[in-house]
Amino acid sequence: MLLEGQIAVVTGSAVGIGRGIALALAEEGADVACIDIDSHNNNETVNMINELGRKGLSIDCDVADKAQVRNAMNQTISHFGQINILVNNAAIYIDTSLTLGNYMGQAEAYERSIAICALGSYYCALAASPEIVKAGGGNIINIITEHIKPDHLMTGMGATGYDSAKWVQWRQTESWAVELKESGVRVNALCPGATVSPMLEQHAAIVLDKAMQPADVALAAINILKHGPDGPTGQSYLIGPSGSQTGAADAAALAPDS
Repeated sequence: MLLEGQIAVVTGSAVGIGRGIALALAEEGADVACIDIDSHNNNETVNMINELGRKGLSIDCDVADKAQVRNAMNQTISHFGQINILVNNAAIYIDTSLTLGNYMGQAEAYERSIAICALGSYYCALAASPEIVKAGGGNIINIITEHIKPDHLMTGMGATGYDSAKWVQWRQTESWAVELKESGVRVNALCPGATVSPMLEQHAAIVLDKAMQPADVALAAINILKHGPDGPTGQSYLIGPSGSQTGAADAAALAPDS
């Protein structure tokens, strides 16, 4: 199998895209540390990994808390001995409109968006990167959004906090790729369109009939890994633009033999 003997860390693994990626990694032979604040559903993800014949570890962690992230990575190393893959998927979408709610509430919502998506991915990479280097190299994959791509920026839906944090992750992807290239760590990002998840169901249920499945994004993540240590780095791939149903085809196109 592609990832036999490798250890992956997936944040936001309890449901949706994170669970889909965690299961896909396990199907390819990886053992997976699952990080989420939703311990109930995260435990279910781990049970599903175990049913696939791989080892899963559920870690209760708020990625916006740098101390919790440090502890989560320590738990992963203590349990599995190494880290080869980090998938920064944890995210939150809450209204950060300028003209709705109240001042303190909206300010806190914006801060929370930045803390989870942008700071969280940084904390996780900061803690995991030395371990990936120590293991001989590996991969970091940031799950961003199609909003960062030209003609895809969402406006008028109170998404300022979410989108701003995702723009930070885009820059993180490019910068980390340069920093870590000589250490054998590839850093890439996926920019999916609407994908079935509890977050989408809560905030944009109207597009569910055209949305991708988490398995589409998971396939794209696996295909990034298939390129191996000499594959592309610093890239942000658009998967399944909103309004289309091309997610699976887009994901398959990332395979090295496509």
